[in-house]
Amino acid sequence: MESAVITEVERLLDDLGAKLPSHRQVLILPHDYPDPDALASSAALQLLLKERWGLHSRIMFSGIVSRAENRELLRHFKYKWLAPHQWRGGRKNVPAIIVDTAPWIGNVTVPAFARPLGVFDHHQHGKRSIPDSLFADLNPNFGAMTTRLVECLTVAGIPIPKWLASIMAYAITTETFDFIRHASARDLEAYTSLLARSNLKILGQIKNAALPRAYYGYLVEAVQNAMTYGRVSWTHLISVSHPEIVAEIADLLLRMERITWAFCTAFTENRLMISLRSELSHVSCARLLRPLIGTKEGSAGGHGQTAAGYVDLSGLSPVEREQRRDTLVSRLVSAIEGRPGETAKPLIGPLPEKANEA
Repeated sequence: MESAVITEVERLLDDLGAKLPSHRQVLILPHDYPDPDALASSAALQLLLKERWGLHSRIMFSGIVSRAENRELLRHFKYKWLAPHQWRGGRKNVPAIIVDTAPWIGNVTVPAFARPLGVFDHHQHGKRSIPDSLFADLNPNFGAMTTRLVECLTVAGIPIPKWLASIMAYAITTETFDFIRHASARDLEAYTSLLARSNLKILGQIKNAALPRAYYGYLVEAVQNAMTYGRVSWTHLISVSHPEIVAEIADLLLRMERITWAFCTAFTENRLMISLRSELSHVSCARLLRPLIGTKEGSAGGHGQTAAGYVDLSGLSPVEREQRRDTLVSRLVSAIEGRPGETAKPLIGPLPEKANEA
């Protein structure tokens, strides 16, 4: 690790320490449906708080973890996590640190009894003004939030146990798509240091987790509904209970040949979810998506070639919900293409004659 980076991280640790309580328990809040990067960096922060400052902390999130790989990752967790309704601690001004998101993004539920004192995030933010009372490490130059926590633990001289090193290594590879999207030299350095300490069996079990039958149902629906607009591919899921599948489908669509943009939309109870991906390294998906959604009707954020957001659909009829979706899709395709979207084509057309005969 370069001396400039060590100095930077030492200053960061001093700033965080100045905001921390001397003895109270601290909550760690990743976003509501945490991905591997959010889970791994939360666990790393819990280790840092304990070993550096002697503080007990708990990881808390409101959503659920449904993706097979992420559930397998949690099976190897040595730390416990809980939902807000399970909290039995203080009911007022409980110190909290938000990880892999920020309280103004809209994808993290901050319980009424929690008082945010810090934010660790690597996504791009539209919000510029940060309260002086809030510790904020907002650095979009990292491909993964986990990388920053690796640096913090390393500079603090805290050994990373094998189970956590395995989870953190997996988090960096998934967040950077195996280093082909928004990965920095510091991400690669963190990953190689973790891999040397990892349990490769744990990594293999996470990567090859058993898939639930529902996954294949979503997959069939996504392919059947998929459309292409020139270099853009889009699909829609009628109803999802777990938003993680939306990002998973968007990632899958982007792997299609001659496609450089892909997005997936889906209805949940009261929201229209969207995940956007691009193969172009110079674009910012968050900057493209954020103004299309706005701040009054929903929220959006992201990092480099990935972004996600939602539109609030509360009180709308089924027809109005579909109209809202169609409007967003049309505006997004136009923004990507720089002109009104061309006629959509089904992704799956008639099979070739020989294939039909077979």
